[in-house]
Amino acid sequence: MKIGIDARLLERRMTGIGRYLENLIRYIPEYDEKNEYVLFSYNPLPGFPRENIRNVATLQTGAEGYLQKIQSVLWLHAILPRFIKREKIDLFFSPNSLLPIFGTGVKNVIAIYDVFQLIHPSFHSFVYRTYISFFLSRTLKHADHILTISEASKRDIVTLLRVPENMITVTYLAADERCMPRTISMEDRARYAKKYGLPARFILYLGVLEKRKNIDCIIYVADRLRDVADVGIVVGGRLGYGGEQYLEEIRARSTMRYIGFFDDADMPFIYNLAELFIFPSHYEGFGLPPLEAMRSGVPVIASNTSSLPEVVGDAGILLDPVAYGEYAGAVLKLLNNPNERAILIEKGLEQARKFSFRKTASATAAVLRSMESKS
Repeated sequence: MKIGIDARLLERRMTGIGRYLENLIRYIPEYDEKNEYVLFSYNPLPGFPRENIRNVATLQTGAEGYLQKIQSVLWLHAILPRFIKREKIDLFFSPNSLLPIFGTGVKNVIAIYDVFQLIHPSFHSFVYRTYISFFLSRTLKHADHILTISEASKRDIVTLLRVPENMITVTYLAADERCMPRTISMEDRARYAKKYGLPARFILYLGVLEKRKNIDCIIYVADRLRDVADVGIVVGGRLGYGGEQYLEEIRARSTMRYIGFFDDADMPFIYNLAELFIFPSHYEGFGLPPLEAMRSGVPVIASNTSSLPEVVGDAGILLDPVAYGEYAGAVLKLLNNPNERAILIEKGLEQARKFSFRKTASATAAVLRSMESKS
């Protein structure tokens, strides 16, 4: 088979979904030597062709902002189908949840990471909810199989989108292999501190700055710690829906630091510099940052909702996302209890070893191969 993939995520600043696709493409040749993979992107992707994977650039564009959003819609629904036909694709895989509105003319596998817009619609803009609802309902008419990233997401897809269970396969994500416990020299610590304005001791949150991620809880914890612990809170990630409001509140506090997007090469070191990792999200399709923190040897405090119990297990402290006081108490407890920190670090490393992108690639390749027999 010739399998097409929407690979535009590899052109953007790397996020969790982008890292998923990057690692899937990295490892899938180990589990599928027979089929050819064609990556469709706007611009040429460096490093291809390799093994049984090649890249087809379709637009050669540098659009940004709202122009990029408009271009994305036009590309998906008008340009992509022409290239699928031109390249004689047999099966198409969309890691972006959506398919062209009139289909691709071939069999389709899509990845749906969560359906949070249906669970807490107020946490997304009206425009986003309308767009996703309209196009996702039409995508499901053309999808032959769905991949998702946790059992929690699978249950939500079955319940809210009324998709049969046998049409869905769970393929867990994994932490970046660069995440590991590291010994960082004083010289390097000083360099990172200067580059990002990091305090000497800090609690870390990485993720989108938006209401869904429960940034209010993190701000509450910072206020509670201000006079009782010599530790700051560092927040990293892009601004999401309503993020500007949170950014103002963070910048108004001397004990908090927003570092935005940091260099991807620095990611594993930022984790290692943290005393703790906090992630009180209201809902996650998977929750990659807590897993990356655990693989880095950093104790995790996270919420007990959606997929997070699957990811963190008993290797972290799981709390109700609205129990702000319990988060502050858990942070203080771990800061003052080296033995409990050490136990959580060891448990976290063991839990993180259960997940690997090789497993993800193997399971994904099996699903894609199975589609050939359904032709």
